[in-house]
Amino acid sequence: MSRKILIVGSGFMGTSIALGLNQTDTSCVEQDHEYQNILKNKSIYNEVFSSYESVSGAYDLIIICTRQAEALRSILYFCEHFPESLVTDISSSKNFLVNKKLPKNFISSHPICGSHKVGPANAEANLLKNKEVIILSNTINNDVKNLKGFWHSLGANTSEMTLDEHDKHYAYLSHFPHLFSFLYKEILEEEGIDYQKYSGDSMKEILRLAKADRDLWNEIFSDNKANLDILKNKIKKKLL
Repeated sequence: MSRKILIVGSGFMGTSIALGLNQTDTSCVEQDHEYQNILKNKSIYNEVFSSYESVSGAYDLIIICTRQAEALRSILYFCEHFPESLVTDISSSKNFLVNKKLPKNFISSHPICGSHKVGPANAEANLLKNKEVIILSNTINNDVKNLKGFWHSLGANTSEMTLDEHDKHYAYLSHFPHLFSFLYKEILEEEGIDYQKYSGDSMKEILRLAKADRDLWNEIFSDNKANLDILKNKIKKKLL
């Protein structure tokens, strides 16, 4: 069954979701002019809105795919202006949601399928196939079932966690590995070590994460700082 879907922020992740849907009843909000031109040429959206205020129509599901720092404002805006829509996000860290009075039509998600790639031109239609999507909810209701059904339609599996469980898990599984890769690459460059020439495959894989958008990841590191600090202290003790 086709759903009317709005994707807010159609960079790499948002556009990959849209391509995976393979349906005509999907629109997006994208404020970056370069991205807008790419998206219009791809012809994957019914409408490409250039601002939040210009969005019209009714939607079954609104997916917030903005940068981490913009996510809360976007969630609150679309929950308020589209109260009949189910709203979800794909943010990598969820501390910004803790102790917030969140709207009833919002359920948070986290697809575990990111990439160092950026922008709609690099989007992949099968990005979510056989990947895990974490649903942040303590209750099972029709909205949760519908949200799981949406992710399943893209070939993904779903699991559930609380906000606190999620941020602890992904500090260990994703955020720290990225932080290490960024810092290690900086140290190699400061020491004048030609890692591109002399690295083996294992080192290149470690440093691959440092190709990601550092500004975006700094937002994630900041949001999940408490869990990252705990992990860094554990590592220090292991090294002593």
